[in-house]
Amino acid sequence: MRRIPVHVTSTDPILKTGVTAQLRSRQEIELVAGDDLGPQVVSVVVNDIADDNVLRLVREVRARSGGQVILVLSVIDDGALLSAIEAGARGVVARAEATPERLVSAVTQATEMSGVLSPKLVGRLLAQVSRLQNQVLAPKGLKFTGLSEREASVLRMIAQGMEVKEIAAQLSYSERTIKNALHDVVNRFQLRNRTHAVAFALKEGLI
Repeated sequence: MRRIPVHVTSTDPILKTGVTAQLRSRQEIELVAGDDLGPQVVSVVVNDIADDNVLRLVREVRARSGGQVILVLSVIDDGALLSAIEAGARGVVARAEATPERLVSAVTQATEMSGVLSPKLVGRLLAQVSRLQNQVLAPKGLKFTGLSEREASVLRMIAQGMEVKEIAAQLSYSERTIKNALHDVVNRFQLRNRTHAVAFALKEGLI
């Protein structure tokens, strides 16, 4: 049987000891020390809440090892759920549901690059994403791609080989407006020029 290397860490030694004890007896798991982190190691970060210290720890582990991170939390509010995903966690498990079997399942899913969320948490995450789109992005004319409809249209036309003058005529905007849209995209995504912007948008599936 292939054993999955797992590193358990926490800002609270008691929580770390508890989860470590749950995993130690599992034949599927090989517990490793923090010095042995690598891309093949799944890190399990345990805490009561997803505060700034824990989110910083998730980012540090991701940056240091390149491996997947599972976050085990006692309290999971909507903000914490979204923040955990943004910090790089592959999934979130409620401590109340963190049986040895559930933890092994979460770790296994992480090695398969699958997201680890219960159906209930998936529903809450989707609701949070919907609120973010409707209340924050939509009023600014943006979508989750980070592009407005106008910007996406301009980039698609540039990708088709059209010149700024042609794009302005087709979209009924001034050439200055088209140039400003391209300039905004280049600055927002910290790109080099409009060619780089088109290449980036195509690569990331934004257009």
